[in-house]
Amino acid sequence: SDEHISTVQYLQKGGAVAGAVLVTTPEEVSMADVRKELNFCQKTNVPILGIVENMGRYKAPLSSLQFETKEGQDCTADILKKLQETCPAVLETLISADIFPATGGGPKAMAQLYQVPYWGVLPLDPALLTTCEQGKVFVEEHPDRPASKALKQFCSEITSKLKVDEV
Repeated sequence: SDEHISTVQYLQKGGAVAGAVLVTTPEEVSMADVRKELNFCQKTNVPILGIVENMGRYKAPLSSLQFETKEGQDCTADILKKLQETCPAVLETLISADIFPATGGGPKAMAQLYQVPYWGVLPLDPALLTTCEQGKVFVEEHPDRPASKALKQFCSEITSKLKVDEV
């Protein structure tokens, strides 16, 4: 759009364009938008630092799930109690699922096609939303969650590519 072009040109005149981090979800409709942004960045000489796959997989501790009977009755307490009694180690297991399945190789294949770095997946984690809505820092509140580890890795990617002053 004209607004995008004007903004980039304005920032480039001021030497304020270090690069772009493009974020997409794995379904085709989102990746189509990001392909437009990839082309835009290439045409306007904005360096693409990397592509992040958001909501790539849902990951959570098994103990955080809710369970229902086939009739829709909540049976979470019963299931967790039974697991605690018979197989407590299972409660420490992470579950994962592709809530939004990738299309055509997903964001990783798109990054390879455009020859830009693929930074990885930010797992879908409801605690990320709730923690941020509470005004707290997710990576401090939940440092061992897979999403925290991914966010820290993305920060490392940015700081390795850009000069960042410590505050």
